[in-house]
Amino acid sequence: MAQLSLIEEVKNHKKQNNMKDKFIKDLQAGDKITNFLAVIRDIKKGKTSQNKDFIDLIVVDKSGEMTAKIWEDNIKSCEEFDLGDVVSFSGKVNEFKEKNQIIISFLQKSNQEDSSDFLPSSEKDINAMLKNIQKHIAGMKNNFLKDLVNYFYADKKFLIQFKNAPAAERIHHAYVGGFVEHVNEMLELADCLFLSFPRIDKDLLTAGILVHDIGKLEELAVNHTIYRTTIGSLVGHLMLGAIRIGKAIDEIKDFPELLEAKVLHLIASHHGKLEYGSPTLPQTREAVALNHVDDLSTKLNVADRAIYENQGTSAEFSDRIFALETKLFLK
Repeated sequence: MAQLSLIEEVKNHKKQNNMKDKFIKDLQAGDKITNFLAVIRDIKKGKTSQNKDFIDLIVVDKSGEMTAKIWEDNIKSCEEFDLGDVVSFSGKVNEFKEKNQIIISFLQKSNQEDSSDFLPSSEKDINAMLKNIQKHIAGMKNNFLKDLVNYFYADKKFLIQFKNAPAAERIHHAYVGGFVEHVNEMLELADCLFLSFPRIDKDLLTAGILVHDIGKLEELAVNHTIYRTTIGSLVGHLMLGAIRIGKAIDEIKDFPELLEAKVLHLIASHHGKLEYGSPTLPQTREAVALNHVDDLSTKLNVADRAIYENQGTSAEFSDRIFALETKLFLK
């Protein structure tokens, strides 16, 4: 009896403190939900063929995301809300096109301030990955490139920001620690390349991996969800990164002009195609390698997460995934 009382006390404490005890990953078709906490990630308003209003949402917490819908009859029962708001809602989970969807009957804003229930985080050991990254930096032989990398990675404020940063807003490694995970994966993939392609400049590619996305620390911000900053939207992480790298190089005495051009080329070309946002195409071995190592880490993360997040559904295939230009077999 004493143990049951303790369990009830913990449950009551959670309720009093607005903490979640059920997550999106736990929801199943047929579930009725009350005062469910989540963050609004996407909002689309529309009208039915009968000219009735509806609102389509994507709601998220640390376990994943789910689509939700508010029909016209329930819109008046919902407070006004915006992207990034933490909301509390009631409704029912239905299955729609072989995927679960929440039909919301009531919604209000929450005063929840703790982000830990809403932000997904890397499943891997962040400190272990950081140690591996530092090991790669310690092994660099080109002192100019090593100084450039350490301009950032030896700075405590940078490391705190880096550890908590996602690698993207939505598509890949879009969770706390995702940036560290992405960089670490790329370093490990590059180690395999060096065995087969010994003429690649190892230090240059290593430096490129370590700083190629550094502009994302200004492009993206995190509160209850991941969102794009104003300067991130207006300028983008490639230019922001090139600006930061340029300033760092100015602080390093006698940094070679040609080496600076090669480093900046890695930043500018790492998306691989003009239509993907790169202002120039890869034109060195290291730039070609960086683009493909980046792409491989990205796409395998997308595939892995998509299959994991669709576990428990009746669907045999995922929806078409934009980043992969295909759908995935889930079984």
